[in-house]
Amino acid sequence: MPARQLVGAAEHQLLRDPRRLDIQTILCPVDFSDFSFRALTYAASIGRHFCSRIFVQHTIDLPPKSYLGEIEQVATREVLEAELQRASVPPPQKRGSRAADFPEVHLLVNGGDVVAHILESADRYHADLLVMGTHGHKGFNRFILGSVTERVVRQARCPVLVVSRPERGFVDEEEPEKIDLKTILLATDFSPHSDRSLAYALKWASEWPAKLVLFHAVEQTPPEIRGRVDLFPEYNPYFEQELAQAWQTIQTQVPADLAGRCEVYCEVRHGDARQQILQVAAQLRANLIVMGCRGGRYSGPVATWGSTVSAVVRDGRFPVLTVKHLRER
Repeated sequence: MPARQLVGAAEHQLLRDPRRLDIQTILCPVDFSDFSFRALTYAASIGRHFCSRIFVQHTIDLPPKSYLGEIEQVATREVLEAELQRASVPPPQKRGSRAADFPEVHLLVNGGDVVAHILESADRYHADLLVMGTHGHKGFNRFILGSVTERVVRQARCPVLVVSRPERGFVDEEEPEKIDLKTILLATDFSPHSDRSLAYALKWASEWPAKLVLFHAVEQTPPEIRGRVDLFPEYNPYFEQELAQAWQTIQTQVPADLAGRCEVYCEVRHGDARQQILQVAAQLRANLIVMGCRGGRYSGPVATWGSTVSAVVRDGRFPVLTVKHLRER
């Protein structure tokens, strides 16, 4: 059986680009919660590694031209300065100056719709990565799941790293200069829409380097063998076929130069994708989960978000890098 075509033309170019992962510009929206501070620490560590420009943005939920809004914007800049210091980020540089670790650090303070300003800044400054904190299911303040985070993940063109309360992240708040990324789990359905997430997972894994595990959950058993599997659970040739096909896909889609920079494994399991992703991530002690996300306009409550991505992000134990399928925009 021929391997399914996993990588599109644009992503083939991204994969086969001999240059290393290059993150020149990072956008980090903050709401002054501990969650957004943690995200800022991640943004600072990644920015330090790549010597990136970092834009730290806070949007005040007030009319941007109101008198009260102007007063709050001035006060907010002072709070942002304190947040930068807390995350070991140098203060914004004056034009013409240059920090050893960060070429540029910018503060963005504005008023109005939070999501609109985040997406506008990401496009205006050509962000390569957007880093966000989220309260997950533990809190519903400003960055509530199903509102700001959901809409940004669904609409942002660049990858979005979502950080909640990771048990095994890759940035230590006590040592923010160090990135300890050892294991990445790429949750994929091996569909044509998974190409961009695979490309980014390989780039991230080869950068440090880290072990990359491509994981696929089989949620249904074909009717023709369902009876036999129910009687003899250990007998399931369907999973062997899925595993073989997954490996065939990996071997045909992973360029040799990238495969040589990191360990690549594949695992196929049966069961609910959300539960299996989290279970495998815990067993592997993953530092990062990478997932593809279908785009589209936000038009409803939390339940409208992709249930698998939503559940994994909401769990909060792992940083999650979501990569939008650009062909759907």
